[in-house]
Amino acid sequence: MNEIKEWWNQASSRDQIYLVALGLVLALYFLYAAILKPTYDMRNAQLRTNIAQTEALARVREYAAIWMSRDEANAGAAKKASIVEAVDESLRKHSLQLSGMQPSGNSDVRLRLDQVNFDNFLAWVNEVENAQRIEIKDLSIANGSNPGFVSVNVRLHRD
Repeated sequence: MNEIKEWWNQASSRDQIYLVALGLVLALYFLYAAILKPTYDMRNAQLRTNIAQTEALARVREYAAIWMSRDEANAGAAKKASIVEAVDESLRKHSLQLSGMQPSGNSDVRLRLDQVNFDNFLAWVNEVENAQRIEIKDLSIANGSNPGFVSVNVRLHRD
């Protein structure tokens, strides 16, 4: 350490000023390279992400409006038919055989489906709940005798 002090004291004042200025420039560069540039880059990346998210949200809102108007039209058509007619039509559409049906007024029905394809059943449940706005109140599913087939008891209700 003494050697460095001695070297410093022997250097001319002009060399000392140059070395201090060079030290400041290097310190500012390292400050920029280590802190400011990464922070600036992260800020720009976040701005790009925010813009993309805003655009995605606008698309989702647009699609939601289209979907809601479509659902309202479907719900109006589904309300016209009785629950029994709506269920019967949707079962035929999904190639599901009905084993038993017990209507309870205009808004409830109990169904028994034996040995039906599980995938077709799930597609039917999706249509009944989402497109026709019929609510599943009770559901029991048992394995069928063949793989991929089930027996189902379900109670449906529509307001």
